[in-house]
Amino acid sequence: MKKILLFISCLFLCSLSIQAQKNNPYSEVKGKRVISEFHSLDKPSTSQAIFLNALLWVINKQELPQEEGVTAPVREVDYDNQQLSAEFSLISPKTESCYRYIFTVKVSDNIITLLASDITQEAAVSVIKITKKLNFNKLQPEKKPKHQEYMDEFASLYADFTKEILQAVSNNVAPVVTHWTEIKNKEVVKGMNEAECLMAWGKPISMQTNGNKTEWMYDSYTYAFFENGVVTTIIK
Repeated sequence: MKKILLFISCLFLCSLSIQAQKNNPYSEVKGKRVISEFHSLDKPSTSQAIFLNALLWVINKQELPQEEGVTAPVREVDYDNQQLSAEFSLISPKTESCYRYIFTVKVSDNIITLLASDITQEAAVSVIKITKKLNFNKLQPEKKPKHQEYMDEFASLYADFTKEILQAVSNNVAPVVTHWTEIKNKEVVKGMNEAECLMAWGKPISMQTNGNKTEWMYDSYTYAFFENGVVTTIIK
């Protein structure tokens, strides 16, 4: 009887261990604590369409720059290998902690891979608002319960974030892109559509619309003018 009870106890503990691993979204890559996941999408029908939708979502997700010379933090875009990386931050409405991280998207066939790396947690720790910054690579959740709380909180916020991009990528119709050379060279030319302009120059600091005409301002000297969604005039 004791052997049976011992066997059942072992099974129970093993199941708890397996469940804990399943509930833990983190993994370690080259000494870095990351969250990596992949999804197979039925639509859009091509990997290029998935990648373009993801890129436009990332660009549009950024808040408008508040001053000249500040661009949306899309760090790198590799159109040939369909990969991008961008800087993002998520703020907890409960604790007001700010989590910063590098978000990487990779598309191959109809599979999209999402990666959060270089994760940090920031919070004011005194009346004079001194900011304390913690690198997730150095957290010790097995020793410090507060570290586990930070990891759980970020994982929850990030899960909502990834759910949003997956819905956008799956539901949106991919843009028509014909000006690949200009986009890769970060140039805007007449005849581009708004999606192509976003990919070439990023998000402007202001947008003005009057009927079928639109003005995008990037700084005091750089403007793109659209008519019916097509670039007609560039000032730079």
